Amino acid sequence: FKQLDASSAFMKIDRAAQRFKAPDFDVDTRLAELALEKKRETTLLSWKRYISGIAAVAVVSIGLYFAFFNNVDTTFIAEKVQKTEFLLPDTSEVILNANSEISFDQSDWENHRNVTLEGEAYFKVTKGNKFSVNTPKGTVSVLGTQFIVNSRASYFEVTCFEGLVQVDYADKTTKVGAGNSFKIYNGKIVHEETNLLAPSWIHAKSSFKSVPFAEVLDEIERQYNVSIDYNEAINGTLYTGSFTHENLQTALEAITIPLNLSFDIKGNHVVLKSN
Repeated sequence: FKQLDASSAFMKIDRAAQRFKAPDFDVDTRLAELALEKKRETTLLSWKRYISGIAAVAVVSIGLYFAFFNNVDTTFIAEKVQKTEFLLPDTSEVILNANSEISFDQSDWENHRNVTLEGEAYFKVTKGNKFSVNTPKGTVSVLGTQFIVNSRASYFEVTCFEGLVQVDYADKTTKVGAGNSFKIYNGKIVHEETNLLAPSWIHAKSSFKSVPFAEVLDEIERQYNVSIDYNEAINGTLYTGSFTHENLQTALEAITIPLNLSFDIKGNHVVLKSN
């Protein structure tokens, strides 16, 4: 279903519909009102009640209109173990990594090339006016370039592969050129260099350079849809290496052997142990 072009629209309608609920209904009060109404002659039906009914219908109609037609955001979602690739209205290319979501206002795209990202995405931006990626951690702005933005709960990364990007974070602006990364974890900002020409995860492999081990385990969970139990004492350990997206056993060996860890796999549950 998520591969259909119209899937994002149906999911948006579903989310909007969930915000509606029936009004509170007081049975005793309504029974008392009905008892009084029975004593009245039908010819004395109050015009005020009739107009109120029309007004209520109008309010509901207006609410439905704004919920379904005034909200023009387009949304793309990549679930766990998935990647989603699509084109923006200006033919800019986007690849969403697993467990990520992106949305944008298609009707105003010519004036404002703005997207909102939760998770990780790779962008190949067509040259034009300013292009902005808004995340809970900060905003990344460019004119035309290739880069990734990774905005997770406790981790933020911007890596530029071509051109120049601007990162606005905590009232500070940082320029990130091609071959460089801007990272935030454990409450600190880190600047690093990279020789990658594109993110490795678009080729079914996740690569890391001095990344907290907890983030590596989170990525394993996203790519294989498993849950991992481990001693949180290793959370702050920095990991450099990679793992494949095609074999869980091989992936776990790649991340555990360097840290002298072992693992047990039981269905979709993994337990890490210290040797």
